[in-house]
Amino acid sequence: MRGRIYAINPNRGMVAIETENNGYSIFELLNDDNINVGDEVSWTQDTSLGSTILTNKTRDSRFEVYFQNHWVQKHQLRQQLLIR
Repeated sequence: MRGRIYAINPNRGMVAIETENNGYSIFELLNDDNINVGDEVSWTQDTSLGSTILTNKTRDSRFEVYFQNHWVQKHQLRQQLLIR
C-alpha cells in the first residue's frame, strides 16, 4: 500500500495517511521519527493492524509504527487523530 502523510497530531503521536484509493489510514508513532506532511510512504500489508514497518520514500528511511485503523473517511480524521 502507498500513500502520503496527510495530517499529524504531534501531541498524541497520531498520523493520517491519505491512501491511493482507500480513504485514510491512521497510525501511532512509536518513537520520534522525522516525518512531515506530504512525505510519500509505503508498507507491505495494506490492511494490517498493529506493529508494521513503514518505508518513507521521501526520506529514504524505514521505521516502525502501530496501525490503528484503515479506510477512515475524511470527516472522521479529527476523532481518529485524537484532536479535540
